[in-house]
Amino acid sequence: MCGRYIANSEDEIMEIREILKQISIRLVETGGQCPPLQEIFPTHEVMLITAAFELVRGKFGLEKWDKKGVIINARSENYENNYFRQFAKNRCLIPAHGYFEWQKNEDKTKIKYAIKSREKHGIFMAGIYNKNNEFAVITKPAELEISAIHPRMPLIIPSAQAEAWLNGQARVMELAEQKSELFFEKAG
Repeated sequence: MCGRYIANSEDEIMEIREILKQISIRLVETGGQCPPLQEIFPTHEVMLITAAFELVRGKFGLEKWDKKGVIINARSENYENNYFRQFAKNRCLIPAHGYFEWQKNEDKTKIKYAIKSREKHGIFMAGIYNKNNEFAVITKPAELEISAIHPRMPLIIPSAQAEAWLNGQARVMELAEQKSELFFEKAG
């Protein structure tokens, strides 16, 4: 799931800022942002909205316990009971234009798909982060349409529930049951 995703367009960044304004979030100067629609890989630094309701730079991927690589995903079903337990309450939102998934064919080749909002606006992926602002995307079992490509997908947080997610009022499993309005298309 979601080893790479697409940075936001300028319009989506404006939408994010409006949502933040509506829930009285003070933006923190981040010092330069990723160019719009750039493909984001693990270990890239990107914009992230923290549980403190701040917009900060974060690194995609939590350093592994053995210091050999990064962990980019945390399963919604059990992330509070394993390695992630230490910062499971540090919720964040990862704003994105969409994300990528690869469908494996019988001949072992892969087809890359871009998965985006059906309403043609950005999405918020649920995440957790540590004191160094390293983060992982929370995943859930894929919805029916997406499961044809991959068995898991990011937990998408509707903008109306962004504040409840960040302040801990929204329960992970309830959000995981909600359907996301996404579509997919082959990516280059």
